[in-house]
Amino acid sequence: MVRVPVWLVFLGPTVFVLLAITVFPLVYSLALSLHSWTMGARAGWRWVGVQNFAMVLRADPYFWTSVRVTLTYVGAAVGLELVLGLAIALLLNRRADGRGGTVQTLLILPTMMTPVVVGIVWRLLYNPDLGFLNYVVTRLGLPPQHWLGDLGTALAAVVVADIWEWTPFMALVMLAGLRAMPRDPFEAGAIDGASGWQAFRYITLPLLTPTILVGVLIRLMDAFKTFDLVFVLTKGGPGMSTEVLSYYTYRYGFKFFHMGYAAALSYILLAIVVIISQIFVRRLAHHEVEL
Repeated sequence: MVRVPVWLVFLGPTVFVLLAITVFPLVYSLALSLHSWTMGARAGWRWVGVQNFAMVLRADPYFWTSVRVTLTYVGAAVGLELVLGLAIALLLNRRADGRGGTVQTLLILPTMMTPVVVGIVWRLLYNPDLGFLNYVVTRLGLPPQHWLGDLGTALAAVVVADIWEWTPFMALVMLAGLRAMPRDPFEAGAIDGASGWQAFRYITLPLLTPTILVGVLIRLMDAFKTFDLVFVLTKGGPGMSTEVLSYYTYRYGFKFFHMGYAAALSYILLAIVVIISQIFVRRLAHHEVEL
């Protein structure tokens, strides 16, 4: 009689479930990306090799428009979230009245909301007829704006909603990094007569760099996959002004039903995220070696 290790009894089902929900979809979608298949068509899967990838990269100008929109969205959102989050964290780190916990709890509320709810809230705020923003604009004597329907403001409007949702997350990550710093370098700097800016520039930022890299990495991976916020607010419009890669992939897969092409788009998006993640991971490892 074969004795099964106890650890395998407990770990086996978990490993099986993880394989079922991660590895199988990856393998299935990879196989799908190498075939031409339109859902609902009589013809089944037709092997095309890397033709789908070649068409995306060489013959699809809308893909590169979507890449540009995605990079603009990710760069603006994550960059501003980092700056605002760091500023908020520095302010919270200076509080010594015992009310910081309440402030942090209130601060995290936007991040606790699902992106769909965030999208609905901001869609109401952006409403051209009844929205609060246009109420403020008209009270200032300016004409009301169609924030989500104008090519010049739609992407910025989505970025603002994303910043409102995720700046608290970045602030709490930065705050954790600030409170984990050793006090010795700051005391030595004070003895040497360092100003507040010098202490921030030469002590705080270098010590906080690993935390910044981790926070930005997490947000980059999430921002590149943004779908629900765009879906609720603009559905990629007007035109393609807010059509990020995830929504562009959704449109090919679930509106045009070109599943092979959509799978290829998904893997290209995955490759972009993996490459950027590796850059940040190597930068983080290099910084730790320097320290």
